[in-house]
Amino acid sequence: MDADVVVLGAGFAGITAARDLHAAGYRVRVLEARDRIGGRTWYREIPGTGAWAEYGGMFFSRETQPHLATAIERYGIAVSPSIEPAQVAWVRGSERRQGTEALDAVRDKLASSGLAEYLRTTAAGFGGAGRVSLAAQDIATSAWIDSLDADDEGADYLRSFMAAMGGTRIERSSVLPLLWDMVELGYSPVDAYVDMGELFVDGTKSLVDSMAAGVDVAFGAVVTSVRHDDQGVAVSLADGTVAHARAAIVALPLNVWADVAFDPPLAPAKRRAATDRHPGEVTKVLAVVRDAPETFLGMGWDTPINAGFVTKAAGDGRLFMGFSVQQRVDLSDHVALAGAVNAHLPEATVVATGGHDWVSDPYAKGTWLAIPPGWFSDGTFEALSEPESRLAFAGSDIAREGAGWIEGALASGAAAATHVQQLLVPA
Repeated sequence: MDADVVVLGAGFAGITAARDLHAAGYRVRVLEARDRIGGRTWYREIPGTGAWAEYGGMFFSRETQPHLATAIERYGIAVSPSIEPAQVAWVRGSERRQGTEALDAVRDKLASSGLAEYLRTTAAGFGGAGRVSLAAQDIATSAWIDSLDADDEGADYLRSFMAAMGGTRIERSSVLPLLWDMVELGYSPVDAYVDMGELFVDGTKSLVDSMAAGVDVAFGAVVTSVRHDDQGVAVSLADGTVAHARAAIVALPLNVWADVAFDPPLAPAKRRAATDRHPGEVTKVLAVVRDAPETFLGMGWDTPINAGFVTKAAGDGRLFMGFSVQQRVDLSDHVALAGAVNAHLPEATVVATGGHDWVSDPYAKGTWLAIPPGWFSDGTFEALSEPESRLAFAGSDIAREGAGWIEGALASGAAAATHVQQLLVPA
């Protein structure tokens, strides 16, 4: 055996699992297709600007995400606290309204809709009968919003919010996971966006690098097949080499599972989800801007950027980050990107733009988890994290709690490591 355990993928889930197993005395090898760790988090410079930005996942809350809070404390990682934005704007098509009262007025209109009742129903399921009891809510977000009988502008605000949080077009996402996430993390569309959320001072890289200290990672290791039985696991790579181990942890993004030949094949629910893929497709727009407020929060509908933020300095300007979902903007088109940013910040000068296309990235094939209708209430989602023979599964995409967040990656990585330890202990 080359190792006791091979871990496929060096994102937060894979690094967590490898760290825990290494600390327990097991020989662990992490196989990573990229030339870096971090997966769909990526803290790097916007080329030619000297400004560093998160190209992938970034926001978190220590108050509601305990695994991440513990990791931050354990490694002494510097955190930027939540701050109230200096400027707030609501963009609806060609109309832009500025000031907190603009959003407050829209959110007040939601009070007379069915939103509160849906959240109560979801909370009851969360604390009791579970997701199966909420099958009637496992429908497309767009259809759900249409059913609320909300004021037109209130409905557009919900469309903007659900697109930005869901990370895909509202016609493709189920509303149930979004409502579940709100209950789990204690927020709603009415009280969200009152602050900017927490960020790492030195980026997600500061945490994942600390966690990976002492972990053996092989870069450029593209997995093509995984053969497993009761005796062990053989993982074949694109360069023809084969890694042998007593067990393996699959910590790859769900949308690349179908690129790996599993022998024997994965369970039917996993195969179906891997083939269909989750629809996460948000474009994260990055821009260095001048003449912008020190901090900014903008919501938008019928405009390319559905949620935009200014959080910190970037050279002699400020860093703008936006989520383009419903009308995805082309990251290679600077003029289009600048226009999308200026819809939120009309007085700003857009100096440089950037971003990464995670959908076309061969080692991601999608952004953060977006769950389509049906998966959450029919048992598909729970089946994705079930171990099979000598294989355990981890990742933000399949986390039982905190799915779609760094928190979920940490929690599922730790759970997979615990399962493997129990598997490898002699009877």
